[in-house]
Amino acid sequence: MRKLNLRPNGWTWLLTLSLSVLLGACTQPAVQAPQGPAQPPELASRENVTYVQGQVVVAYQGEEALQEAIRRLGAKEMARIPELKAALLQVPGDALKASQALKGLPGLRYAEPNFAMVQAPKDDPVERLGGGLASLGNPADQIFDELPQYALDPRHLDAKGAWDRGFMGEGVTVAIIDDPADVTHPDLAANWAGKAYNPVTGTTYTSAQDWLNFIQGLGAPSNISHGTFVASTVSAPRDGRGIAGLAPKTAFLPVAIFQPNYVGDFYVARGVVWAVNQGAQVLNNSWGGLGYGNLVKEAFDYALANGVVVVASAGNSYKDEIRTPAGYPGIIASAAADGNRNKTDFSTYGRHISSAAPGLDVLLANPTWLGGGYGLISGTSFSGPYTAAAAALVKSACPAATPYQVRRALETTTWERSFTREKGWGHLNARKLADLLAQGCSALPQKGSVVQVKVEYQNERGTFPGLFADVILRGQGLRPGDPTDSTPMYWARTDASGEAWFYEITPGTYEIYVAGADLALTGGRPEERGTFVGTLVASPGSSAGQPDYKLVRLLATEVNLNPTDPYEPNDVLAQAKPITYGQTTQVAYIFGQPQDRDFFTFTGSAGDQIRARVHARSSLGGTLDSYLYLLDGSGTVLAENDDMVSGQITDSEIVYTLPANGTYYLVVTSYTIAQGGQDNSPFNKYRLELQRVSP
Repeated sequence: MRKLNLRPNGWTWLLTLSLSVLLGACTQPAVQAPQGPAQPPELASRENVTYVQGQVVVAYQGEEALQEAIRRLGAKEMARIPELKAALLQVPGDALKASQALKGLPGLRYAEPNFAMVQAPKDDPVERLGGGLASLGNPADQIFDELPQYALDPRHLDAKGAWDRGFMGEGVTVAIIDDPADVTHPDLAANWAGKAYNPVTGTTYTSAQDWLNFIQGLGAPSNISHGTFVASTVSAPRDGRGIAGLAPKTAFLPVAIFQPNYVGDFYVARGVVWAVNQGAQVLNNSWGGLGYGNLVKEAFDYALANGVVVVASAGNSYKDEIRTPAGYPGIIASAAADGNRNKTDFSTYGRHISSAAPGLDVLLANPTWLGGGYGLISGTSFSGPYTAAAAALVKSACPAATPYQVRRALETTTWERSFTREKGWGHLNARKLADLLAQGCSALPQKGSVVQVKVEYQNERGTFPGLFADVILRGQGLRPGDPTDSTPMYWARTDASGEAWFYEITPGTYEIYVAGADLALTGGRPEERGTFVGTLVASPGSSAGQPDYKLVRLLATEVNLNPTDPYEPNDVLAQAKPITYGQTTQVAYIFGQPQDRDFFTFTGSAGDQIRARVHARSSLGGTLDSYLYLLDGSGTVLAENDDMVSGQITDSEIVYTLPANGTYYLVVTSYTIAQGGQDNSPFNKYRLELQRVSP
């Protein structure tokens, strides 16, 4: 089996990298000794994002660019994902500001904090039922092993209708990307794939006892149960005890991305790549959050490019909204249904939903460290793995089925076979799915499409890479506001080469909308951003190696990665540039050296009340979190300011009454530099304003 490596040098595709090389690059031998209690990562929140403090993700095109990023930040490399050409760096100071300081560094595709926008899985409270249960008047058709499971009965998933035809998921491995699943539970042990993974340490476990030692070493096993429930949804065997999973002959592969809290996007991506390299054909993701992480999308793109089906729970937000990873192109998003096959009140819903499956009071396995037995639990966290199990039935029957074919096989065999925003194409039905599979793999729906959009900025100065552009694909004929409209719509962001990728999407004609670099990042005027509207055709069967390609030339100002500061050199008192009352400078930059400080001088009189303001990220856009000093003629600091409004307006302002006639100085820099760090982004733009407000 061969794996497809994504962007090995930032521009090309490598189609033939052997599995042995990939495994050697990203796994370590199993450890035998238990680890000590894990320390939860320190989180920070700024600008409406949450991330791991002191950790920056860098996606690089070549080793030289990575080493330059490390040098600029004074960072230490913590880990790499060679398949994605991404590294995790430990940096001094704030990770968001450090990542912004790398914007525009040649050879980097992007830099972002190690996002932690996902909270640990939270669903309705578990009713732990323990052992020794018996059916309490349930219909006989709800008993498959020992205990009643309404989710699998003929009025819901109709599991027996597939099993009786021989479709049970045999030969398929499903990765459970979650908190550590219990591989020793009596109703799971037989179907453990024999490996489990801790992406934080890069450790592959092949011993059940070592895996349990790892879980106990986390120090909070009472908070770890979700992955066990999820695994049993898919893979609990039909063995006459307890319960059965929808795909009872699948093997499950645990990947611990909650320990017990979310480990951050980098380690999630590392776990996804590991699971693909270990041969998983289906990935289940019963977690999610808001925001957009480049690295997590690339990890799932890696899975899709290698023919791996990716399923994600829609979320439990009660809202019509898109959460990630469920909203990424190519991913099967699952909503939760109740006992009447209606959407539950808590389930997230929307145009991106593929289908629905039981997610209310489903009976699943409880981990042994919490007493074992079984429990009733609710959430899209469990409709998702029922969907992953249905996908495994398809992959078992038709191993070559593409992720899009699997998705459409599920969507075209639901109870309803019609689209709503609440349940997608409807409630899954394994019997109808088996009817399709029994016709042979040639009866599967057509293959999906892979689309590559290349964006360039064009103006009187030439043609430039379309960095940081937003790309939307909207299927033709979309009917806004119509809850039964299934017209697909996808969104992605370009990298430093101007590329955006859409894997395993619906074939057809799309309207394509492109907007230039986000002014919140680069700064500038709205008319400089540029927009484009056109069409493209996504053809069935296009692939990562031969995608449908669209070049978009956008009439827009290029993203300037090497701007000229009109006031340089002004880095010391002796070089200070004059500014007068009532003046606002041209656009200037904290850029060109790791610790740039710009000096300006003015003459004032005793009793003058002055107001000096730096117009930066909060008012101009760009990345500069400014810091402003007021000095007297000898260079002594009289006043300083970081944020006008702490945590909200990051521009700086000083209001001060001058004590004497004479010369004064204003010094503009960034918060990071003021704290002793390095900050050298070409988007660190500002304008300095000086006013005398009295007398």
